Amino acid sequence: MQVNIIMQKENENTLANAISTCLEENAKKAYFFIGNFKETGYKIIEEDLIDIKTKLYFAIGIDKKTTTRSMLEGLIDYTDDVYYYSNNNLNEFVSTICIFEYTDRAYVYVSSSNISESGIQTDLSIYTKITYNLKDASDKQEYKNHVKELQKMVTDNDFEKLDKNAIEKLVENKEIFSTRQYNHTVMSISELLGKKDKKEEPKKDELSKEEIDDVYKKDIEIPKIDLSDISIDIDIPEEAETKVKEDIAIDYVEDKITLPKDIEQYEEVEEKEDVIDENNELYDASMKDDELDLSETLDINDMLFSKADIKLDVKSSKPKKKKEKETIDEEENIVKTKKVNLNNVTNLIFEVSAKNSKEENTVRVPNHVRTMIPEFFGLDEAESEEINGTIYKVKNISLELVNAKTNEKYTDKEAKITYKPKQSYLTFVSDMLNNISYEENDIVRIIKMSENEYHMEIVDKNIQEYKVWSKLCNQTFRASTKKFGVM
Repeated sequence: MQVNIIMQKENENTLANAISTCLEENAKKAYFFIGNFKETGYKIIEEDLIDIKTKLYFAIGIDKKTTTRSMLEGLIDYTDDVYYYSNNNLNEFVSTICIFEYTDRAYVYVSSSNISESGIQTDLSIYTKITYNLKDASDKQEYKNHVKELQKMVTDNDFEKLDKNAIEKLVENKEIFSTRQYNHTVMSISELLGKKDKKEEPKKDELSKEEIDDVYKKDIEIPKIDLSDISIDIDIPEEAETKVKEDIAIDYVEDKITLPKDIEQYEEVEEKEDVIDENNELYDASMKDDELDLSETLDINDMLFSKADIKLDVKSSKPKKKKEKETIDEEENIVKTKKVNLNNVTNLIFEVSAKNSKEENTVRVPNHVRTMIPEFFGLDEAESEEINGTIYKVKNISLELVNAKTNEKYTDKEAKITYKPKQSYLTFVSDMLNNISYEENDIVRIIKMSENEYHMEIVDKNIQEYKVWSKLCNQTFRASTKKFGVM
């Protein structure tokens, strides 16, 4: 057995490169005991899990802050041996051990960092590499004992097997990261005080508002009552009768009624002309045409009760909603935005990751952007091509490259867009990219000129033009702080 202590610096002696190298060498078995497994670290490891024959085993910790559904679904696509431990409880699973077993040797990497993009690539950290010689009997036995102890730890503790049903259960119980966990209802004051809201039930003797509205809405005919056969006798006391005769004098002059001067005149709703006759008696001019014939018999029945000719204009009991001034002001301040048709996108602007040391001639675009704007890349009709024993989707394009910092331009008519199934990114490949260096968070702007012709600009973060394009990056990549935008 041999033990080496390795210091990881930014993109130097990284644990990510050590894991990648072991998987590329076709290890027979690979064991991962990871307590804090983030999606950014999973995407780095995933690049080397595609199309390998290595038997994989994962024992991971999950939590609602960093564990995503897409990562768990990706793991069970590569192997059935995935076990998880919930770190949402008081006791957590803390470990970073990666084991790679070959026919004649085995490597064990033990690190204090978590498995994330920074933890296995850029952070300053120290990890230990243990090498076992499996040709040596003692080394082989010691190695097997360690692996059995780790697997027994998984079996004896609260680890559960991960499958599709388990993932659904984790999402439903909000034990992994999900937007659904932020949906909540605001409790009322009575609920906060421990009391239940009681809905007032309308009394049986009272009509509800709906019932009242129904009554007003109906065209109800007012009944006509016949009082022709009813005689009404009114008993007036003698004292009152005498008083009335003294106060009111009725003169029968030209069949008109004249009131004494000392009786108060009341204003009417409609304005009428006042007329003074020859005897200085004030009377209403409107009465001239409709003179009262006292000899006629008055039909009280017809005067008081008749069928309604006009429908009553009843105001609804429901108050009309009036927009307050504040509400109107808020509506006026609303910014209306036009929804982008993603099928017509011609510009993609994004903050790029650092250049891959193994692929200096490439620019990577996250896969979920491909699924969002598939027409922009046009890989659905691309031809399948075998590269290094793996089937890729390949689209041949003409690419114009511009270095915005130096204004240097390059043209590559043999550039390609490639995508490997289950890969977390697609790649623009051009030998001209070797002439342009870019760093983490520089901006790449890709313009689709035609179906097979693209324009690409590399914008350094230290030039003024960077500030302009960064404002258009208003969307965030999944499980990353980098941003992108489309036009």
